[in-house]
Amino acid sequence: MSKVLKRFYLFLILIGIGWIILAARLAYLQWKYKDASPYAPYENRPYLKKVIGERGSILARDMTVLATSMPLFRVAVDPSLWTAEEVRDSLRLLVAALRRLFPQYCPKTEDLYSHLLERWKAKDRHVYLFPYRVLITHIERKVLDSLPLLRPLPTRKALILEKITHKRSYPYGDLARITLGYLVNDSIAWRGLESAFHKELRGEERWILVRRLPNGIEIPLEDLSEYEPQPGGDLFTTLDPHLQDIVSQALAEGVKTHKAAGGVAILMEVRTGEILALANYGEQYNDAVSTLWEPGSTFKVATAAALLEEKAIRPQQRLLIPATLTIADRTLSDGYFTGIITFEEALAHSSNVAFASLCQKVFGGYPSRFYEQLRRFHLLEPTGITLYPEPRPTYIAPKSPYFNPTTLPWLAIGYNIQLTPLQLLTFYNAIANNGVWIAPKLVREIRYPDGRRTIIPSSPPHRILSPSTAYILRNLLKAVVEKGTARNIATPLYAIAGKTGTAKKVKGRYYVNEYRASFVGFFPADNPIYSCIVIVDNPQADGIHGGEVAAPIFRKIADAVVFRDLRIAPQELESNPNRSQPTLPVMNQAVVIPLYNALSISTPERPATPWVRGISHTHYVKFMPHQDTTPQGIVGMSLRQALHYLEKRGYRVFWQGSGAYVVRVELRSAKELLLTLGDNETP
Repeated sequence: MSKVLKRFYLFLILIGIGWIILAARLAYLQWKYKDASPYAPYENRPYLKKVIGERGSILARDMTVLATSMPLFRVAVDPSLWTAEEVRDSLRLLVAALRRLFPQYCPKTEDLYSHLLERWKAKDRHVYLFPYRVLITHIERKVLDSLPLLRPLPTRKALILEKITHKRSYPYGDLARITLGYLVNDSIAWRGLESAFHKELRGEERWILVRRLPNGIEIPLEDLSEYEPQPGGDLFTTLDPHLQDIVSQALAEGVKTHKAAGGVAILMEVRTGEILALANYGEQYNDAVSTLWEPGSTFKVATAAALLEEKAIRPQQRLLIPATLTIADRTLSDGYFTGIITFEEALAHSSNVAFASLCQKVFGGYPSRFYEQLRRFHLLEPTGITLYPEPRPTYIAPKSPYFNPTTLPWLAIGYNIQLTPLQLLTFYNAIANNGVWIAPKLVREIRYPDGRRTIIPSSPPHRILSPSTAYILRNLLKAVVEKGTARNIATPLYAIAGKTGTAKKVKGRYYVNEYRASFVGFFPADNPIYSCIVIVDNPQADGIHGGEVAAPIFRKIADAVVFRDLRIAPQELESNPNRSQPTLPVMNQAVVIPLYNALSISTPERPATPWVRGISHTHYVKFMPHQDTTPQGIVGMSLRQALHYLEKRGYRVFWQGSGAYVVRVELRSAKELLLTLGDNETP
């Protein structure tokens, strides 16, 4: 055998002997210290532990709490403070009260009584009332203060409260949840406002003295109910929980109706830029603020603004629109609209050829001029919203290697640029605000426990459009709704101004046959108060275009907002007091609401009752609850409705007379009814 092989075997033998010695040593140590505590170095010796103050709350604009922290306590008692007389007279009363108030924590009354009595006799100074892992809330803690033997006295305080943690609570559940953010394990801020303002919301850190028992339980040497770290600051947002609910429900219904992959909706106050509602379907990711999408035809309004600012076009200027437009190796067509039309009609009907050719004609020789206009409109930069991550818009710059002859005309119709929904809405909001750009605002201020207040700074308002251009654009956007691609949402109650959009999606580096349908605008159009954007991602049913998918969701949101805002709520027209919308005295909501929707008749109030009484107004129908479940409750129904209603309840029905409604009900026997029909609700 060679010397090398002998040395190798010797090396293996030495390693094996080393492992055997190590294993034997570990076995010996485990046997020797089998009864020792791993916390022995800390036992009976105080040490410092970090305690964090209560996290600040997040509040809505009406001071409603959207997120708050609930302190949780572990409860112990010092039985050595009780006298023999108190134990004899009150210990059983205490145990009975604990069993009644906290049955899940005290399943066996006699066991708890024996345990407390034994600990009192042993003069133990720290006994947990409930199992160690049980944490109680602040309200439950207050209840304990009123119980026998636990009630604080001037000379003693037997109850020992250990604040363990703060549990983050969101009273509105998933409403705007991704905007509010999350607190993982009640300590790690993740996404939304919780993350963006983690430093301000987080409570003060302090160190307290504790002692660790042999079983690992930490006992504070200071009463944490009195020695409190300072709480964090409270965040005051611009969100309105009622409007957030309206927007979220309308978006969810629209996404489900069209079997879409998702959607976003934002409602903003025009004058202040305050975000009143911000909804992301599913509330899994904040696409409204953090995702870049190609805007499609909604971007044509930016092209129109640039053309108007250059004084290169007038609203009623007539244009000759060819069937197709060929630039380099690509051809663009509308597919349905050719001939001579005005610029107003080109926007109302969303002509791709018109906007691409106009942009190429005016800016083709100097494309940087068009980009300068877009930069002035704040469409090439973030809005500065205090909610990250907000990405910068992406686009193909004029001097970049990717800029080619088709870049500019395709940019004019909403491709070759990607924006977040919020960035696009902020531009439309400036149009509604007479050309003045307002930075979007989600947080108003932070208030700290010591009285300090921090106002969240934002970019100052400034003009990006001339008043004349803003005025023209508002009228052009009104025409889109009155006679263009969004005429299906026009209503006589108030004026809507906005633009539809249908953009192909990109996967990888190629466009696919999937779409995003959008509508962005403001209302009332003549005196804008609210601006709003709705985008539905990849609709699969009942259409793919912005006018048939996103615009009806916008209209549903606008209807609900208008009818709850007394400044703009529709009033009856005095010029035609006899006009009224069709209705019946008693109706089934499930049957009539789809009919009213199809007729574009608003039904702003919808009670929880399945049957309602209809009250006709000039421009809408008001529903009132119909809760009469007796046979007399069918008075006012049509015969068909009455038969359906009564037969489900086991009645045998006869009728007499003629007319549209049931005007009288007679009980022949316990289960037989005679109905009288007439043309009025009452005979």
